Amino acid sequence: MEPYYQDSHCTIYHADCRDVLPHLESVDLVLTDIPYMKINRSDSGLRNMNKGGADVCSFNPVEIIGNVKGKSVYTFCGTEQVSHIRKTLVDLGYSTRVIIWEKTNPSPMNGEHIWLSGIELCVYGKLSGAVFNAMCRNTVLKHRVPDSHGHPTTKPIMLMSDLCQVSSNAGDTILDPFLGSGTTLRAAKDLGRKAIGIEIEERYCEIAAKRLAQEVLPL
Repeated sequence: MEPYYQDSHCTIYHADCRDVLPHLESVDLVLTDIPYMKINRSDSGLRNMNKGGADVCSFNPVEIIGNVKGKSVYTFCGTEQVSHIRKTLVDLGYSTRVIIWEKTNPSPMNGEHIWLSGIELCVYGKLSGAVFNAMCRNTVLKHRVPDSHGHPTTKPIMLMSDLCQVSSNAGDTILDPFLGSGTTLRAAKDLGRKAIGIEIEERYCEIAAKRLAQEVLPL
């Protein structure tokens, strides 16, 4: 398959990841934010934000996780998906934890009616012998909600950089099969890692490519 974008560190494929993953070799780290599927639900007016088509997809997470072939895996996901993804990783031989991203600046939307939506969940899996460059780290990571970069569910680059540094070394290969605006690949490139991104929406491929074309940014 012809890359949409490629430089000395990063490659982007404009495709459905289900078509690409079976053809990729194993990588050192998978770091991704999968579609939450049920984000655009009717909720009696408690939430007006519509995150758009980026989070709507009809697929079985097992179909993706079973093909990522990463020594370590971080999968940001919806609450309903956590148990399913964790079981899949356990069945594949991974040791697992649930990581929490605590948003230090959560949206105040409907804060007078209900608790703020101040966290997101991530299922982590590690095969025996995989890189772990940390000591006694807690599973709660605190970072600000970033600017969108044209995508409705952009993750903080410092959060993705932190996870890259914990679970990979310089020169390792990182995969994001749901690339979005390219934060994972941007973090990987800044840290001297190789990275592969797959994104089904061409508009997000273009945003990611423009971010990667910039000079390496100091963290």
